[in-house]
Amino acid sequence: MDMTEIRLKEYLGIVASDASTTQLSFFITPLKGVSVRRGDYVIVDHPTLGELCPLLVMVKEIKNYEEIVGTTLGEKRVKTMTIGDIEGYVDLRDPKIKPLRRLLVPPNPGSKVYLPYREFLEDVFCRDLDGRPFKRALHVGRLESSANDKKGVAEALNFYLNGEDFTRQHFLVTAVTGAGKTHTATVIVEELANRMGYPIVVFDPHGEYATVGVAGKRLKELGVSLKKYPFDFKVSIYACNYEEAIKDLKFCGLEPESEAGVSLKPVKGQWMGARDEEARIEIKQKLEEEVKVGRVTVFNAKGLSPEERTNLFTHCAQVIYDGRVGGSIEPLVMVIEEAENLAGSAPKTLENIASEGRKIGVSMCLLCQHPTEMSEKVLSQMGAQIMGRTTDPKDLEYLKNTAQEKASFLPNLRTGEWIINGITVRQPTVVHVRDRYSLAMKT
Repeated sequence: MDMTEIRLKEYLGIVASDASTTQLSFFITPLKGVSVRRGDYVIVDHPTLGELCPLLVMVKEIKNYEEIVGTTLGEKRVKTMTIGDIEGYVDLRDPKIKPLRRLLVPPNPGSKVYLPYREFLEDVFCRDLDGRPFKRALHVGRLESSANDKKGVAEALNFYLNGEDFTRQHFLVTAVTGAGKTHTATVIVEELANRMGYPIVVFDPHGEYATVGVAGKRLKELGVSLKKYPFDFKVSIYACNYEEAIKDLKFCGLEPESEAGVSLKPVKGQWMGARDEEARIEIKQKLEEEVKVGRVTVFNAKGLSPEERTNLFTHCAQVIYDGRVGGSIEPLVMVIEEAENLAGSAPKTLENIASEGRKIGVSMCLLCQHPTEMSEKVLSQMGAQIMGRTTDPKDLEYLKNTAQEKASFLPNLRTGEWIINGITVRQPTVVHVRDRYSLAMKT
């Protein structure tokens, strides 16, 4: 493999003598027009396998110190020492499979340290644990780390999740109010719908997903390809307060009857009734019609009382589960806002879907403020966690094991910043979630 496709020609520094299998330090040899920051990545040749198995190292600390170079105290120079964590080595011997493997032998002192190209890093991070490329890569946002591309332009690394993970695992999105849970879920929904066409059902307590299928002028403004994001999926919005939902759409400059791909439908009052068998049958029939490839179904509960909202969401969730067991409803992803409310009012429904849903084709993305208000049975089934700003002591204690060394970041994360962990994410990673490409709701 041609190393010019992977790294800059000039080396950045030299490995010091205190290297181990998990950490190394190196002295920087400054390159013109190139710099390295905390959180960036560098690569070093494998100690025995050479340049075809480069070590991937994240810069953890950078410090300067003065060194006397002559016979007097005035003859000094500043040297830069960098400490980095070794994440493993990338095995490039098979061009199709590029796994990141654990290092068993420390790097050689005196080895040259190189800066990798952004294209190489994004390719490495867009693969599963076996080193195979994601079949459906969902662009969620960007990392704090940056790197130069082959044209010499430095930008933050794009971050992707494996779309197939969402179809076979459960996800937890947790943060305080205002941290951007709904925004993050909307980005995930539009990625799944645009890139995979996967059926999605959204339980929307406050009418915040009404414009998820409307691209508007956003794509052109952000320079996004229509080929990747055609917004050709259909959206059905079942509104509990139909007139209010029409007003909300018109306030955003949309005409519900004429907007392509979006249909607004009223929810009947009996759908909120507890143990109403007739309502369950009707909901089942509607979901059998709606839950199909290329469709997003939103249950807009804006205007309902908490009890009515819980009854509606419980009915729908149970019907989906029963429909999947019977094979009458297609495999899907359920996005549930304020999941702790459903967990408190209908714990068995959520626990059954959490424990059995993945086997029958029901995946959940649960959004909540307080994960500790949900049962351990539900939380133990979450294959991945997307964690935003968290201040509650109980929640912080629970998330400590998941966020690991980044747990201290949780109280200070800004809106749109998340720590993502689980499945193909090898370690907790700070991600800045991208702008949504659909038209945002006005408030």
